[in-house]
Amino acid sequence: MRKLAFPIGILSLLGNVPIVPKHGGGNFEFMLIPKREAQPIDYKMYEEYTPVENKLEMVNNVFLPFNNEKQKMLVLCLFNMGIQEFISILPRESKVELFGLLQQNLKE
Repeated sequence: MRKLAFPIGILSLLGNVPIVPKHGGGNFEFMLIPKREAQPIDYKMYEEYTPVENKLEMVNNVFLPFNNEKQKMLVLCLFNMGIQEFISILPRESKVELFGLLQQNLKE
């Protein structure tokens, strides 16, 4: 594992996956960064980013409602699929909405 210094708190890289401190300190966690092209995942990444026992659940009409499971799984899918392929499957209306949200977010 090679050590790198980043101002955003990334301590080192494990392959192409940054390892960052958890919010509030404590142990370290992986942080997947989806890119334009698909990136391979391994079983350790799969375990880290899927719900406990790799089971999907819905509670009160909310998909994966606990412990940021929905966000983690979405990041895993985007990492493995690639942003370009994700955008290619969106309907035009969603692309327009996404474009507007990105413009707004980048201004902030």
